[in-house]
Amino acid sequence: MTPVDAPPVIATPAAVPPCPGEEGGAYRHDGFFLRSAPGIAGFWAIVSGWAGQPNRTGVRGVGQSSSLELGGTAASGLVLGGSVWTARFDPVFVEGGKRVSSHDDSVKLTQLRVGPFLDFYPSPERGFHASAAVSLVVEFESDTQGDAIKPVWYGPSLATGVGYEWFIARELSLGILARFAFGSLLRSAPNTTEHLTFVAPELALTATFH
Repeated sequence: MTPVDAPPVIATPAAVPPCPGEEGGAYRHDGFFLRSAPGIAGFWAIVSGWAGQPNRTGVRGVGQSSSLELGGTAASGLVLGGSVWTARFDPVFVEGGKRVSSHDDSVKLTQLRVGPFLDFYPSPERGFHASAAVSLVVEFESDTQGDAIKPVWYGPSLATGVGYEWFIARELSLGILARFAFGSLLRSAPNTTEHLTFVAPELALTATFH
């Protein structure tokens, strides 16, 4: 019998498992976006057109802040969505050239900002990001029962910030955010319109699902 040669064996390369950062968005900023950011904010404002006496020309304050952002990834590293930001300050008023505060700490200043935002990660696998938000602002003073003392202030604001986040799970990261907001508000008073221009620096901790 004539021996039959065995067919040649063709070797195929073994499949290489994907790296952790390549698995369907794991350890990469993409897809659905949800962020909570509690922090501490400052408040510094100039007031003009004050209708009361003594004449109020400024407001200062420090308080707790909190924000919630919800959105999605529109392009690589680019997040678009909507945000709600709020803070409650212990105010000090500048009236007649003097700094005045309530003796029993009963007066609070509350600010609410609502509007769209964008957040950009230059490298989605890493944690550095920069954000910007345009918002409608509502601001009011309240007593210990939470009742508004004066008519509300309202107007637009712009906020920008930078931060860094560290992944602690496939889609979850913790980080820190520095943010700065600027706004111009007004409210109607008898025979006049009062104006308030403010800046609000903030330092916040972030928890992000993305």
